[in-house]
Parts: sequence; C-alpha cells; structure tokens
Amino acid sequence: MTETPISPTRVILPSPANPPRPPAPPAWWMVPAAPAPSAPLDVRVTVDLVIPGPPPEPEVRWWHRIRWGYNATCALCAMPLAGLWAPVLEAVRDDAGLAAAWTIAAAPLTVLGVLDNTRRVQARYAHEDLWAPRIRAAIARTLLLAASGATAMALPVTTVVYLVTGVRT
Repeated sequence: MTETPISPTRVILPSPANPPRPPAPPAWWMVPAAPAPSAPLDVRVTVDLVIPGPPPEPEVRWWHRIRWGYNATCALCAMPLAGLWAPVLEAVRDDAGLAAAWTIAAAPLTVLGVLDNTRRVQARYAHEDLWAPRIRAAIARTLLLAASGATAMALPVTTVVYLVTGVRT
C-alpha cells in the first residue's frame, strides 16, 4: 500500500451563536404544560366523641301488650255465637262438601279479621273520652272470635278424618 496523504474534503467551522430552530410540531402533538403548584390545603378534622349513656329501654314485646282480660271476656261472649255458627258450617259440610264449608267459613273470617283490625286502630287513636270506638272494637273482636271458634269446632277434625280415611260422608 502506498501512503497517500489525506486531504480534507470539507471544512467544519464552529457553529454560530444563534443556531436556527427546528420547525414547531403540530398542535395535536403538544403536551399541555403542567399546572402551576397550588397553595397548600388547609385540612381540618373534627372528631366527635360519643360517650355512651345508659342503655335504651328494652322494646315492649307483642306478648306484653296482650290484654288478657279483654280478650278472655270477648272469647266468653263469643261462645254462644260460635255455638250458633258451628251447626251452619256442619250443615254446609254435609250437604255441599268440605270445600264449600271451608269457603263459607273463610269468607266471614277474612271480612271479620279486616274489620277487627280497622276497629282496633280506630279505638286506639280515638279520644279517650269516646266509648263508641271501643265498643265497636270489642264487638268486632267478639264476632271474629265467634267465627274462628265455630270454624275450629266444625271443620278441622272432620277435615283430618276425611283426609286420613278417605271417607266423604
């Protein structure tokens, strides 16, 4: 190999003080500038301490609100009426069948149950000097107990006997 001197093909000069800027990127390319730091937050915490007091009074249970004397009196007054209604249910059972007797028994029980509830609420919220709402409530309760007693006397035992033995008459 022969040694040939290297001759420069171009001369690189130092860059000028203000070089040209590259073109600006398109607008969709721009990243939004970071928001300026906000002022420090003033955080206040309030703690309420609840000091437990005495325990609340226990709730009155439904069996404590039963008026035993009132219901016993209504049941005693309902017995003669139940004795009159039970033979009617037995006659319907013998003539039309067990389903008809249960239907005849269930319809008055439903009506009297709603009536008893309505009269009881009316009596509870009536003025304490008014006796008529309390008398109507007692009559409705007595009729309900009479109908349920007559149904209990005439139909359940017979229904069980019919179902177990298959006897229809």
